[in-house]
Amino acid sequence: MPVIAVIGAQWGDEGKGKIVDLFAEKADVVVRSQGGANAGHTIQRDGQRIVLHLLPSGILTPSIKCLIGTGVVLDPDAFLQEISEVEALGINLKDRIVLDYRTHLVFPTHKLIEACQEEARAGEMIGTTRRGIGPAYSDKAARRGVRVGDLLDKNIREKICNQLYDQHAALLDKLYGKKPPERGEFLRDAERWADALHQYAGDAVHRFHEALDAEQTILLEGAQGVLLDLDLGTYPFVTSSHPSIGGPVLGIGMPPQRIDFTLGVIKAYCTRVGSGPFPTEMDDDTTAIIRESGAEFGSTTGRPRRCGWLDLFVAKHVARWNGFDGWAVTKVDVLDGVQPLRACIGYQIRGKVQDSLPATQAAWNEAEPVYGNLKGWSDTRSKKKFEALPKGALEYLETIEKFTQVPVHLISLGADRDATILPRGEIF
Repeated sequence: MPVIAVIGAQWGDEGKGKIVDLFAEKADVVVRSQGGANAGHTIQRDGQRIVLHLLPSGILTPSIKCLIGTGVVLDPDAFLQEISEVEALGINLKDRIVLDYRTHLVFPTHKLIEACQEEARAGEMIGTTRRGIGPAYSDKAARRGVRVGDLLDKNIREKICNQLYDQHAALLDKLYGKKPPERGEFLRDAERWADALHQYAGDAVHRFHEALDAEQTILLEGAQGVLLDLDLGTYPFVTSSHPSIGGPVLGIGMPPQRIDFTLGVIKAYCTRVGSGPFPTEMDDDTTAIIRESGAEFGSTTGRPRRCGWLDLFVAKHVARWNGFDGWAVTKVDVLDGVQPLRACIGYQIRGKVQDSLPATQAAWNEAEPVYGNLKGWSDTRSKKKFEALPKGALEYLETIEKFTQVPVHLISLGADRDATILPRGEIF
């Protein structure tokens, strides 16, 4: 049975949660393998809106096993709160979650440090969610982070937590002039988490390979988007993990050749939360229309999202980097009635047309979009079949396919699960 990777191909918030939830009915396992509580995957079922930050989006399907991989940085309190909220919906989670022993943890001091880092940047803030993600990944890279399995080991728990506390306290006090929390509070949090997390902890990598060997259907759920990738994104205005295809592969220890289908997810337009380059950003009036119609407010922070025209130049390169087999195009309905429509077909810098995406801060800041104009349409929300879509919408989707050389396999016309068209039939 197949392994399907679902990857955000813009700056995040593309609608990956809905797609994973939709596909979960035919899957056995869903894997979340990078990012942290800075992600926000929104699912709408039976009139209820559910936002997941750490739990895989397949959690709402009772038969699904959910694995949290090694590339995630996990906030234990947020994780446990999310479990309580899902269980309050009447969903049974017993024996359905495996949190890998190797997963690193986010402590409250990580959040304090990130807030201090943002404030120190003054007018050049990254625009992080202040969930402690960057500092947690920094500690992981510096080999001083605390992992789930080590937290559960009472023989070393106090030692490794004290070491981390010393680092954080010194950083907060000496560099930022902030009083750190009490050591006792820090250690009590660690002990409390150990008691609560032990029932979920396990070897998710091994469980993943058991599922592979059993030929089960597996969904790899990416978080954020490729333009926020630490290596490939609009650095330094990026996240601290790898939302590109390498993240899910490394974060669950899988051979890349075992992926059967990689689905890139793009909105029919673009959005971005926080600071950073955004070449196709719309004017204020058009942004207001799109933001209102598309409910473009951050799932994690509630911040209004910046809105931009569809960037085909970005899509083409991101598809190349990730080897997309197909597109899922979401929020097509949000463009109903918007006239005229524009799509970016290239960048120019100082009048010179570019062959590739910018690779430096200066180049991103100087990049000017080259637009093509497209016909709009009146109504897609009422349509249930591909051939019933308005001519303008069909031409828009065809333009995406021709420019990127990647076929459209899914079209989303609203938040509900049934507002979905599969123009080429079932993906698996």
